[in-house]
Amino acid sequence: MNLHWQSAWDAVWQSSYLGLFLTLLSFQMGLWLFRMSAQKPFLHPVMVSVTSVCAVVLLSDLSFERYMDSAHMISQFLGPVIVALAIPLYENLKALRQYWLPFLLSNVLGGAFTILLAVGIVYGLGASDVSIHSMWTKSITTAFALEIAPQIGGMASVAAAIIMFTGIFGALMAPTLFRWCGITQAPAQGCALGVCAHAVGTAKALEFGGEQGAFAALSMSFMGILCAFSLPFLLGS
Repeated sequence: MNLHWQSAWDAVWQSSYLGLFLTLLSFQMGLWLFRMSAQKPFLHPVMVSVTSVCAVVLLSDLSFERYMDSAHMISQFLGPVIVALAIPLYENLKALRQYWLPFLLSNVLGGAFTILLAVGIVYGLGASDVSIHSMWTKSITTAFALEIAPQIGGMASVAAAIIMFTGIFGALMAPTLFRWCGITQAPAQGCALGVCAHAVGTAKALEFGGEQGAFAALSMSFMGILCAFSLPFLLGS
């Protein structure tokens, strides 16, 4: 019996889909913990998933390269997921038309402020040029950042790590900050989450409501397009 279990475990561990299996399993575990804890912010499913996968990579002989190779299928869904966000956009077209000017101002000014502040902090702390250049992508979603970072002297993997951290942190802090600052309007909540926390923030915005999700999705897409055109022009060699 032990031999059968060992053979089964070896087959799973050597599988070319190990990364996909670990990612899905860890996220489902995160969802379960999140629901069982009455949605405690520190048990957000994305945070649990990232932490548990990192622990497996660090504590086992599974290399990061093999994990990424066996989980590449997930990254292929980034594009379709972003396209699917057109559904809440369509359902809230009236509100989007009504707030188009505040939307543009909050995205351009808010996005520029958050990016410049983050870049200024890492520059002041003496970070490497690669880290500084990668930080310029902090307010855009991973699908855009992976392409933009190498063009401006950054590194795709560093940019992805920065984006994941800011997305999780933004989604965790948003409910508390909204309550402290008295931010109750759906467009304001959605834009803040879309600009500062991109894809993870958009998922969090959808938990607040469809209107928040629509503004978050539009903000995330707008920031991605704006940075895709401006950053290589301003920072590219």
